[in-house]
Amino acid sequence: MLPKASKHYIIPTATDLDLDSQLVEEVVSFYYSTLRKTLSELKCYNVQVENIGTFKAKSKELPKLIAKYKKHLSVLNTETFRGMRTKKDVEEKLAKVVALQDQINETRKRKQEFIKNKKNGNTGTNMES
Repeated sequence: MLPKASKHYIIPTATDLDLDSQLVEEVVSFYYSTLRKTLSELKCYNVQVENIGTFKAKSKELPKLIAKYKKHLSVLNTETFRGMRTKKDVEEKLAKVVALQDQINETRKRKQEFIKNKKNGNTGTNMES
């Protein structure tokens, strides 16, 4: 799949909707900047984008990333302001990765419980109890 340049879909969309091309360009720019921010800030481990696909965090890579950040924290020199700022940035990244790993583990547990309940015949949809 080859990505298309914005001129291939902004101008035709503007003419189809009878809107200003500048407005359509700003909407598309806002949408993709929000998408980039969501992906880069690790807000969720599974981001689904219509007509493009699903972006998933690799759960196998997260422990390696956590180890990398912990090692980086252990060798940082925090005696300077630059070192303190770097330490704070690395700690924030580490917290995001740990939170993402927790989300993945919670989802796995929830799925396993659902499958276990399904096999036992308890689907949790009994309205009488």
